[in-house]
Amino acid sequence: MPVYKIDSDTNGTLFMLKNSLLAFALCGIVAAGPCMAHAKLQSSSPANNAHLSEAPKTLTLQFSEAAQLAVLKLIRDGKEVPVPLDKSAKAGQSFTLTLPALSPGNYTVQWSAVAADDGHVTKGSFVFSIGA
Repeated sequence: MPVYKIDSDTNGTLFMLKNSLLAFALCGIVAAGPCMAHAKLQSSSPANNAHLSEAPKTLTLQFSEAAQLAVLKLIRDGKEVPVPLDKSAKAGQSFTLTLPALSPGNYTVQWSAVAADDGHVTKGSFVFSIGA
C-alpha cells in the first residue's frame, strides 16, 4: 500500500483554502440576512387574547418593516365581519382600520401582508373578545 507524504506547504495551502471558503460562506449568510426578512406583526390593538369590556372602534397592526396589507378578515362565530381595506394604500409599518360596531363575542383577525422591499408574503392571526 503506497504511503503519501504531504509536505508542510501543502498543509498550509489546504488550511488557507478551507478558511477562505468558510469566510466566503459566512459573508454570504450575513449578506443574505436582510434579503430574507419578512414583515412580522410586532403588535396589534386589540392585542392577541385581549378581553375587552367594550367594543374597539379601530384595529391597529404594527409590522417590523414597511408592508402592504393584502388581506384582513375579522371573523365572529364563523362569519366574516366586513372591514374596509384600501388595498391601494401606500406601504407602511402601521395600519389603523375603522371597525364597524361590534357586538359582544369572540373575534379572530386573519391578516396577510406583503413586504415592500422584497415582496415576501407573511400571514397570521390573533384573537380578542368583547364582553362577558
